[in-house]
Amino acid sequence: MKRILVSSLAAGLLLSPMIGSSSSLQEFQQQRQQDMQQFNQDFEEAFQAYRDAFDEAFEAYQEELRAHWSQPLITDNRTWVEYSEDQTSRSVVDYEANEIRIEVDTEKTGGRTDAAVEMLVDVINRPVEEAVERDEVTQRAVEKAGLPSPSLGDQGRKRVLSEVRPEHAEAMMNKAQVSQRQEPAADGGQREVTVLTVPLPPSRTTDKAKEYLPQVRNYAQKHQVEPALMLAIMHSESSFNPMARSHIPAFGLMQIVPSSAGKDVAQELYGEIRVFSPSYLYNPENNIQAGAVYLNILNSRYLRQIENSESRMYAVISAYNTGAGNVARTFTGNSTSPAKAAGIINTMQPREVYEQLRAQLPYEETRKYLDHVARRTAAYREFD
Repeated sequence: MKRILVSSLAAGLLLSPMIGSSSSLQEFQQQRQQDMQQFNQDFEEAFQAYRDAFDEAFEAYQEELRAHWSQPLITDNRTWVEYSEDQTSRSVVDYEANEIRIEVDTEKTGGRTDAAVEMLVDVINRPVEEAVERDEVTQRAVEKAGLPSPSLGDQGRKRVLSEVRPEHAEAMMNKAQVSQRQEPAADGGQREVTVLTVPLPPSRTTDKAKEYLPQVRNYAQKHQVEPALMLAIMHSESSFNPMARSHIPAFGLMQIVPSSAGKDVAQELYGEIRVFSPSYLYNPENNIQAGAVYLNILNSRYLRQIENSESRMYAVISAYNTGAGNVARTFTGNSTSPAKAAGIINTMQPREVYEQLRAQLPYEETRKYLDHVARRTAAYREFD
C-alpha cells in the first residue's frame, strides 16, 4: 500500500522552477493543482485498500466461526469478543449490557465451572496490547493492507477491563447466571454450550470516566474543547471501551475514522496526511488526543461561523457523527457549505437549531446520537 505523506508533495513543490514570469506562475499553479489531485487520489486509494482489507478479513473470519456458532460475534463498538484457539469457546464483554458472557463447550470442559473461571480471569487480566494482537480481524487486515503495527507503549500495558479487580473473579462468578444452548458442531451436528453471564460493576461507566478524565482534561485544555463534551462522545461512541471497532472502520474510545477525522487530525498533529493504523488508535491516549483535535477542527474551522456557542455545539456533535456537509444540508436543503448553513443558523435560537437537527438530519442514527451526546454532556458538566 502506498505511504501517503504531505512531505512528499512539499518536496516536489520545492523542486519546481523559480517563478519569474506570468507564464511560469501559471505553470507552477497548474503543476501544484495536479500534484494535489494526485495526492488526494493516492490517499483515497490507500484508504480504500485499508477498508477492503478489513471487510475481507471480517467476512472471512465470520465465515470460519459459522462452523461453531449460529451467531458469530466479532468485536464492535459495543462488545469485545475473544475466541479460544479452536474457536469453540468465547468470551464476550458486552459494554452496553454491562456484563461478561463466558461461553464454553460443555463436553470439553466436562460441565465444570473452573474452566469458565479461568477464562474470566484471563479476560480480566488482558492488556490492551495483547488484546490487539489476539484480534484476528485487525491482525489479518493490517497484514493484508501492509500497515505498520507499532507498540502501544505504556498505554498498551493497561488492562482492557481496568475497572475490574482480578481477585474478584470468584466473587463475580457467584453472581453468574448459568444456561445452556445448542450450537453447530464442526461435524455438522450439534454441541452443547454452557453460558455464564457475569455482571460488571454497576459503577463501571463512572469508574472508566474517572480513569480517562486526566487525559481528557489535558487534551481538552490543549485543544480548547469542553471536557464534558469529550466524555459524552466517548460514552456514546464506545461506552469507554478502548478496543471498540466499527465496520466503517472506526477505532478506539472516540471511534476515529482514518479517512475523515484521522486525515484531518494527522495533518494537524504531524503536518502530513497519513492513514492511522489500528494500533495507533487503540492506544487510549492517542485516541483521546485525536478526538480532541477533531472536535477543535469542527468547532474552530468547519463550523466556526456559527455565532452562538450552544448552537455550534449541537452542530459539532452532529458533524462528529455524520460530517459537516450533512449538517449544512439539514439547513440549506441541498448545499453542503457550512458557511451557508451558518447564515441560516445565526437567525435561529439554539433550541430551534437543536430541534431542526433532531428532526431533519439525514440519518436516524445521527438524530439519536445528537440527543444522547447533548444529554450526556449536560450530565458530565456535573462530573468530578
